[in-house]
Amino acid sequence: TSRRLGNGRRVPLDVRSTPSFSLFPGQIVAVEGKNLKGSEFSVSQLRQLPRLQHPGISEREQGIQQFSAVVAIGPYTLSDNFEYEPLADLVDHAIAAAPGVVFLLGPFVSESHPMLREGAVDLQPGEIFAAKISPHLERLRQGLPASSCIYLVPSTDELCYPYTCYPQPAFGQELLSQLGVPDGIASLSNPAQVSVNGVVIAVANIDVLFHLVKEEVSRLPALSDRLPRLAWHLIEQRHLYPLSPPPMECAGILASQDTKLRLQTMPDILITPSQLKHFVRAHENVVLLNPGYSSMRLSGGTFAKISVHPQSAAETKDTLLGDSTKAFPADLISAEIIRI
Repeated sequence: TSRRLGNGRRVPLDVRSTPSFSLFPGQIVAVEGKNLKGSEFSVSQLRQLPRLQHPGISEREQGIQQFSAVVAIGPYTLSDNFEYEPLADLVDHAIAAAPGVVFLLGPFVSESHPMLREGAVDLQPGEIFAAKISPHLERLRQGLPASSCIYLVPSTDELCYPYTCYPQPAFGQELLSQLGVPDGIASLSNPAQVSVNGVVIAVANIDVLFHLVKEEVSRLPALSDRLPRLAWHLIEQRHLYPLSPPPMECAGILASQDTKLRLQTMPDILITPSQLKHFVRAHENVVLLNPGYSSMRLSGGTFAKISVHPQSAAETKDTLLGDSTKAFPADLISAEIIRI
């Protein structure tokens, strides 16, 4: 209804005449159509929402510096033990590849681990972390160049962390010390938006894709590949958890902290960990990535390796002004899924 006559009332959307759509609860949409009877809005077309802009010339005045990154998601151990064999193999891969950045996303000690649920472990979660995970982190820190950055990102499924609602602050330095995390390893909030050598990376360490896949309804969507389309909803909505209300099994979403879930700028890489099938897809100059879990219950899982190729300041300026034949980041960023 119109703002003048509708008096704030809500009416259902009739999308039977809409040729293409992809919708979910809580989504903000711009629609074109008619409301002849006042009881429903007949949608003829959905309009594209305004996009966030990629960082401008001032933010990338130094160009794009070459670097590589490894992105891995917990859990990092098999479901029948706490030996953390997948994490050991992951560290071996990372040391051999010598990336400039390593993102290790939790959970590190998952509350969903069968042995913890059954009470078959005598150690406390913090003791498991200190005894089983920190030695691998020490080996990773010692095996990489001093210039390489290692970041830990918390998870709502993490037993070693007191904040279980989303969004989450970064691990505090006191907690990292208690867990035996070596110096030279930092932490990011969840979600996080960071810039690495001129490349903007957004990380949302919550399985929003799995939540969306159960709620989305679509017909001939513009992006036919379903899993990247679910991730693209976050870009379109400018929000790192656009589903509302969240499912009952989901950890609490703090409405009071909603500003921390909003995208501040268009990311070049969006990392959305999920139990759904891993994927990497470049769409409209954004690389959408789900690295998959490092452990698949009784076998090793997957992780992602990202390579960013260099671009001079002059070439970056031409790209941003639309005078280049290369599209950023599609032509400068490559990513692959590697099995552990």
